[in-house]
Amino acid sequence: MKRKREQSSAVAELLDLAGSDPDLLRSGRIPDPQPAHTPLFRWLARVLGTLEAFLRARGGTVLRNAIRVFWAVLAAVGIVLLVGPVINKPMDFDEVIASAKVADVKWVARDAAIDYEVAREPDGTFSAVVTERFTASFVNGPERSVLRTLVTEVDGKDTEFALREATVDGEPALTAVTRHATTTDITLRTPKGEAFEGEREIELSYELHHLARQQTDVATGDAVDAWQWPLFAPSWPQATKGLAVSVTLPGELDRALVRQPHASVGWLLVSGNVWLTPGETARGAVTYSFENDDSLPPHSDVWVEFTFAEGTFAEPPTTGLFWVQTWGPVLPLAVLVGLMLFALAARWVVWADSAGDPWFVARDSAPHGISPLLAADLLGKPRHAELVSALAAAPVRGTADATDRWLRFVARAGRRAGRVGNLPAVVGWRSRWARAGAPVAEKLRWVPDSYVRDTFLLAPLAVTLVQWGILRQLSHQVILSVVWWPAAFVLGSTVIAGVTLWAVWRPRPLTRAGALAKQQLSGIAVFARGTRLSERGPVDDPLLPYAALFEPPRRAGNAVASLAARETGDRSVSAGWRGEHFLSVPAILATVAAGALAAGAVVLVSTQPAPYGEAEYLTWPSSEASGVIWTQIEGFEIEAELSRGADGSARLDVTERLTVGFEPGGASVPQFEREWPRERLGQDLGLVVEDVRVDGAVVPFYETRGSQTTKVTTKLGEVLTGDLPVEVRYSLTSPAVEVRDGGDTAQQVRWTAMHWFWDDTFYSNQANPYDGSEPVRPLRVQLTIDPEVAGELRSGGWISHGDADRVPGESGQGFEPWVAERDIYNDSGRVELVVGSQATSADGELVVTLDAAAVESRPAPLPGDGDGEPGEPFAIDAALNATLGQYELGLTGDLGATLNFTADTFSNVVDGAAERYRVSYGAPLALLVGLTVAALAAAVGVFVAAVRRGRAAGSSIALVSFAAVSLLAVAQSIVFWWVTGPMPGDSAVVPAMVACSLLMWGAVVAQWVAVVRAGSAVGKAPAK
Repeated sequence: MKRKREQSSAVAELLDLAGSDPDLLRSGRIPDPQPAHTPLFRWLARVLGTLEAFLRARGGTVLRNAIRVFWAVLAAVGIVLLVGPVINKPMDFDEVIASAKVADVKWVARDAAIDYEVAREPDGTFSAVVTERFTASFVNGPERSVLRTLVTEVDGKDTEFALREATVDGEPALTAVTRHATTTDITLRTPKGEAFEGEREIELSYELHHLARQQTDVATGDAVDAWQWPLFAPSWPQATKGLAVSVTLPGELDRALVRQPHASVGWLLVSGNVWLTPGETARGAVTYSFENDDSLPPHSDVWVEFTFAEGTFAEPPTTGLFWVQTWGPVLPLAVLVGLMLFALAARWVVWADSAGDPWFVARDSAPHGISPLLAADLLGKPRHAELVSALAAAPVRGTADATDRWLRFVARAGRRAGRVGNLPAVVGWRSRWARAGAPVAEKLRWVPDSYVRDTFLLAPLAVTLVQWGILRQLSHQVILSVVWWPAAFVLGSTVIAGVTLWAVWRPRPLTRAGALAKQQLSGIAVFARGTRLSERGPVDDPLLPYAALFEPPRRAGNAVASLAARETGDRSVSAGWRGEHFLSVPAILATVAAGALAAGAVVLVSTQPAPYGEAEYLTWPSSEASGVIWTQIEGFEIEAELSRGADGSARLDVTERLTVGFEPGGASVPQFEREWPRERLGQDLGLVVEDVRVDGAVVPFYETRGSQTTKVTTKLGEVLTGDLPVEVRYSLTSPAVEVRDGGDTAQQVRWTAMHWFWDDTFYSNQANPYDGSEPVRPLRVQLTIDPEVAGELRSGGWISHGDADRVPGESGQGFEPWVAERDIYNDSGRVELVVGSQATSADGELVVTLDAAAVESRPAPLPGDGDGEPGEPFAIDAALNATLGQYELGLTGDLGATLNFTADTFSNVVDGAAERYRVSYGAPLALLVGLTVAALAAAVGVFVAAVRRGRAAGSSIALVSFAAVSLLAVAQSIVFWWVTGPMPGDSAVVPAMVACSLLMWGAVVAQWVAVVRAGSAVGKAPAK
């Protein structure tokens, strides 16, 4: 009672202080309610409490250890899946080759015959009756049984396998059918149960259903019903000598075929393909068959592919296994989500802070037994720790000098409090508190220890390890970049597991004593606000360290620094407040900027193609389109016409007439494709493909956009064969672009009829390239220039190599005359050629032609012989012209023409596009140079600062040295390889940038050494 009266008297005295808040001090009891939780988390907490009580009532150490062992075993399984052997790993190349030895097989199949009778059931589904006959030769000794494995789960559909009959030498065999998840084993034994030996005739007959599936046709892009079936699936571990396959379709299914059926026989990289033709017809049924007389090693592949029109077969329901495989990865995710919710409920409700009193009052004295640092630790305020520690170190009866030194020490700590640069001190206090655990030792907080916490700690780790292990196992079965969802689910599970572990890793809820202590501290905060303690001081007030904990650290620090300045009368009392371990704002910003540059460099090189590499084409060196490898251009006549519209816009209309050879030699329908430039020097050329005709019929096609080109690919559904005429019509609605002609601008039309990789020969027999080649004929290109435009033509000619700067995607920066003389040498000696022709009509129309068949030639003496003597007249030599190719005709670059006009010839030219293109083209190199200069300058600056400093390098310099400069150098290196890696070897930029990069890294290493040595030198200096 006496203490309460003294406290009341003290409060009453404070009411008369200027600036105090009487209303706040007279408020009396201040409510302190417990936080309210949502119904969901309250229910989850009740479940956890019930479960924990149940486990504690029925278990002890044994049960708890059993729970831990269970999750540990599950985690061990995940580790084994993650780093151990691959389960059911598909045979790799070497293993398949190793299994090809006859001595290793159990038996050899001879004269195998496989017959499929396909039908459509009354419900519209697919069905087939399969008969397999072969002579089993047991060359390596007797065998107890013969095993045949079939795929019986296809695309989530049950094939409803049913064994009809199995015989050995014509007598019923002893059979055992074992069903697995996706396969079925048929085990055969002889009728009398004896071992197989010698040669035995084996025949199997069984039914399969639902083998067709709906999919998108690769050739046409249309929806179809496809039956793609491996006859030996899932594996045929026997060698085979002689194979005959037949597939019989009823007439209605044969008429529903989109194209000819296809079959393939292969082993590893060797395969043979055949497009099947209808064979014998009986009772309205059509039979397709093929034979293979070659010996097939074990694990060979035999496929048949039948493509039917969409809707030919009805789709059966998917199996339960399909849904398990599809949504199975979601189950661990759902489990982890549930664990996360329960863990959060445990953290926020079950392990919530204990309740103190329903209310607290303003307090004007320090709590008993709780120091300022313990209070900061109890409240979790590491950002206040340095300031509170300085305030708590006030001298009791110090001299004036000691008090002055302390006030300056406090002022400097106040200026540092709450600032980002004080992060090293904050991390140090947090680490120190975590190791000491003072609130727990003082019984102000407690450490939860329960059955459910063990599960929360171990289950996320175990489940996540298992998921990563399964993902690693799946990576050997499927391409995860295509089947993306397993990786996505596992990454999501990992994040959820991390949240769960965070929730239960170090819960330290308040005890009853801790809650009361916190209320006492809150009472001090109320008292301090009511009396304006942070404004009136003094700095050595014993309540000030406690009151500072309830203010933002920066505000509290500034207030303390102001008080110290007022008490010392020195406004510079906090001079030198940053100190050695304080991170300056420039150092932090430099590190953040360098990190952003490094991250940006990674994103840049990951998302953008190399700027100075070889131009990327869609048809060279190979094409991704299916079937285009089975077509070749055997001759072409390409005609173009350049005109100018009424609005002054340029337009180029092109007609290509080509002879194309179609060879159905592969598993894909032969398709034809062409590629042209779509943009040039930053301007869209307005490419419009009008139509494609094959053998006079318009055929569908699709366009594929590359970096600078567009490719057109046919969508032929029919398997074509032989040499067929192909006509392609396209136009460029903006063919003229802006170019630089010295210091002036001009307009240029560069028409690329064919890219530089066009062939001047073709295979005589495309199915067998070794049969030789023939020259492409006809080989003719013609360009017609409208009379109005021809009159404004400044220069032009056929594309050739020149001295102009190389433009990506273009081969040949110069041009040669429309009619050019060339020399070649053959068995008869030197021959002079006249390549090309030029004609101007009466109305001014200009027609230029390059025709290999129209080249004129004449014999010529060797250089120095017969100079000045008149030669024979030029004439067309058909035999000679038939041998002329790219080199002889001077067509080693792009095939086409270049036309130069004045700057105002055409209206549909984008002004400034050439300059913008030049700037954008040079931007990557400028970025590399900028990063190199920045990293070099930063390294030199840090080196000079460390050498001239004369004392240990502070945290700011160390941060810049080991973080900012290093990240900047890493960003430069990433961009360096992106820019210079694909550059041509003769580029002068590469050696220059290599030298600059080496110099940069030398400077980076030097500044590392300088910073380390500066700290070592000061550390070894003798104490004075």
